[in-house]
Amino acid sequence: MKRKYKVLLILLALPLLDVFYACCNCGDNTEEKFYTNSGFALKNIDNSGEEPLESASENINKKAYGIRLQVNRQSLSFIKTETYQPLFSQGAYAMSCDCPPEVTYDHTDKVESIKIITLNDFTIDKPANSDITEYFKMRKLYKDVSELVKSLNYDFSYTLKETEYFDLLLMVSPAEANVQHQFKVVITFENKPAVELLTTVNLI
Repeated sequence: MKRKYKVLLILLALPLLDVFYACCNCGDNTEEKFYTNSGFALKNIDNSGEEPLESASENINKKAYGIRLQVNRQSLSFIKTETYQPLFSQGAYAMSCDCPPEVTYDHTDKVESIKIITLNDFTIDKPANSDITEYFKMRKLYKDVSELVKSLNYDFSYTLKETEYFDLLLMVSPAEANVQHQFKVVITFENKPAVELLTTVNLI
């Protein structure tokens, strides 16, 4: 008998879930849009202070050098609308307290890799035209540059970050000081030509 009462109580409680959901006034549609990484730019940064700063100087301390990657994004045209349905009755999830986002932005141009190439002799092991990506780390968490790929392929909910900055700090100094260096950042994509960016600095 107790089991029958438990089953009956559960069946009676199910409609109450929809009543609970109905208190939040959520919209029932999510607009799905696309965005493209529409532009990239490089700036030299000086990390000798509390915060890294963009530097217009030709000379930066080799132990405080970094590259700032600016990414511009552009929203593309409307794609489709997804309708979310309730758990037990039509339209009730539209009022769910666990509201779906009003709009999402999915990336269209998937980034596959990011590399940093030195165009000058850097160390004995890294002559001109060598890949020195491993010598740079992302600021704050000091993750490998490869982690930046995830940020460039990020799917946004609600609001698209149209401009974002990523600081890549040089963790290994060049063999010689007071030498001009040129770095090339290569961003490769799955479905469009690679982007190549150059920056020049005297590391003292």
